[in-house]
Amino acid sequence: MKWCVKQVRKRDMKFRAWIWGMALVPAIVAACGSDDSISAVTGKDVGTVGTDGGGDGSLTSEGGSSDGGDVCASCPSGYACGTFNGKTACASPAGIPLFSNVFVVMMENLSYSTLNDAITSGDDGTANFKTFTETHATGDDYHGAHESGSAVHPSLPNYIALTSGDSQGVSCDCQPLPEAGDCSSFGACTTLTGNCGCNQGVENLADQIEKASKTWKAYGEGMGTPCNLADDDTTSYAVRHVPFLYYDSIRTDAARCTSHVVDFSTFASDLAGTPANFMYIAPNLTNDGHNPSNPFDHSANISNTNTFLGTLVPQIVGSAAFKNGGLLVVVWDEDDASGVFSNDDPIPIFVMSPYAKTKFVSHVTADHYSLLATIEDGLNLPRLAQAKTAKPLVDYFK
Repeated sequence: MKWCVKQVRKRDMKFRAWIWGMALVPAIVAACGSDDSISAVTGKDVGTVGTDGGGDGSLTSEGGSSDGGDVCASCPSGYACGTFNGKTACASPAGIPLFSNVFVVMMENLSYSTLNDAITSGDDGTANFKTFTETHATGDDYHGAHESGSAVHPSLPNYIALTSGDSQGVSCDCQPLPEAGDCSSFGACTTLTGNCGCNQGVENLADQIEKASKTWKAYGEGMGTPCNLADDDTTSYAVRHVPFLYYDSIRTDAARCTSHVVDFSTFASDLAGTPANFMYIAPNLTNDGHNPSNPFDHSANISNTNTFLGTLVPQIVGSAAFKNGGLLVVVWDEDDASGVFSNDDPIPIFVMSPYAKTKFVSHVTADHYSLLATIEDGLNLPRLAQAKTAKPLVDYFK
């Protein structure tokens, strides 16, 4: 209010006598608004961007995006207005923009160096990957999950970690049903075997999303029947690549499971309709790069994933859900051959968003907990387990 009085004085010196008359108060209020109206523009209870920054690290005194939309008019408590890739958005205390929709596509068993070498060599099977690299943001030091300082293998522990904030002691590709057996039995749970049950009774990302009155859906390619708990060799569907089926809170609630964990064939219509705030996609074993399994030659795997993503990524990036403040992350679960040759090689990740940098390669060390923290901050959710102390993927955006 004091600032506004000064401005009125400067602009209207020749009307000084009139200003200091009875019309002073209504004139100022009409021109500048009350303190409450100013608070509504910047967002109530906004905090400051943390040490990681937000957008370009600047805060704006009024909302609005580059196209005039007032996106910062109602930032959540603790979020401030920031600028990301020239666009205005609410920013979490750590500096992650608030997303309308988040898409995660989970791929299989590939080291960053393997994919990068194929791209730089001009391999015909990497054309789409080359485009992603030249158009979006990626990183050369992103890793799978860790426990006690060591990378976890094989696939399932990484899927569980990404969706619950911890690998929960899982050390093999075990089954989601408790009746499958005890994983502590000799030979039941190894890198190559998973003849036991490892269902989880812990809070997970889906639980958080629903508590926040947001929506989610998980898609398994080749799943067929919703909430399918059995692998299908004919469609190359793998239960272990759909982590939400391992959580008791979802699997044991038939109505919840069948309405949220569905076949990938419904994804296109959901995307065109009213897409969920969080959408997780598990391609089949061919399209996610798992098969064929040859640790010495990944050319077929890379070509298969390149083709699959060449259709899926443009579909998502072209959607209204993405364009209006969405996030798409294509990420691999672990490195070549499940860490047999090198326990903790960096793995590929592509981060795509109207708020993300373009033609950018991050050199910051990050892992699945960093990604989970990014998703949770981006959806205004509390952080789970090890995501609480993880640094989100801030440099991909600011």
